[in-house]
Amino acid sequence: MGDLIGLKSTSAAAPSAAQLTEENMAADKLDRRSLLLAPAVLTACASQTGAERQSAESVLIGFLRSFEDCDLPRMESAFAEDATYFDRALPTETQDLSHYRRGRGMPAGMRRLAQQLPATQPGPPYHRLTPEDLLIQEDDDVAVCSFHLPSQSALGRRTIILRRRAGQWKIIHIHASNIQRA
Repeated sequence: MGDLIGLKSTSAAAPSAAQLTEENMAADKLDRRSLLLAPAVLTACASQTGAERQSAESVLIGFLRSFEDCDLPRMESAFAEDATYFDRALPTETQDLSHYRRGRGMPAGMRRLAQQLPATQPGPPYHRLTPEDLLIQEDDDVAVCSFHLPSQSALGRRTIILRRRAGQWKIIHIHASNIQRA
């Protein structure tokens, strides 16, 4: 035959109608499977990302709840061994700049509060933390969590950095600052 619309004929026999039908059905099944599986695959990918984000968020919220309950063992278990912090400094502490220097482990002011509140407040919980404007920025195994803790006298600003090691999120840094109202 020659060249028909850019296609050259071959000496092989043309497929029968039955072969075309079987091939079309097989291709159709494959296309249908792809269409049915695509949403499941996309959902699984989205769920995995959501689960990872939720995991970092759930660790953060769990830590804040343990702080409300002044549960020092649970609070301490949330920190990585090499954790650091910049603690908030109260206006009465501004003469001593050591309160502004980087520390290791759980912030000293947080520990002090968790030790003192159970002696003076009913509970647990001994105090309430209501994070506002919570933002969690996650990239692979690091999550930067920032939020505000407003009160009548100050605006608390917190940044808590979590790192996932061996499948567990741990706090590696806390930066706390308070801005006093005028």
